[in-house]
Amino acid sequence: MVLAWDHVLHGALDAKDGRNVVLHEFARKFDEADGSMDGTPILNQTSHYVSWARVMHPEFERLIKKAKKGRKTVLDHYGAASPAEFFAVLTETFFEKPKALKRKHPELYEEVRSFYQVDPLEWRDDQSHT
Repeated sequence: MVLAWDHVLHGALDAKDGRNVVLHEFARKFDEADGSMDGTPILNQTSHYVSWARVMHPEFERLIKKAKKGRKTVLDHYGAASPAEFFAVLTETFFEKPKALKRKHPELYEEVRSFYQVDPLEWRDDQSHT
């Protein structure tokens, strides 16, 4: 993975803006670990794929509709470009805007929390950020 240092620095300047190239690109690496960039990383158990698809697909479709209408969302509209970008943008949002993501999309939050096996709300200094 090659990252532009100025983009890395820019993403690190505001840890609550939902944009972080390092998180985004690492999510893409998780996604492609199975040989396919399809928005579905390798999950811990086969049964988790059913839950993942049940939550991710409708949320991706909602983001596409809202992006087309120009409606504000917790997730950056770039995530509507493809399922792979959706997962990468979702990862950025999960780590940088966890409270807002959990409030607006609790099932989505839970799927990502389960995948990463961490809950950023437990270790963030500023949990009041939206």
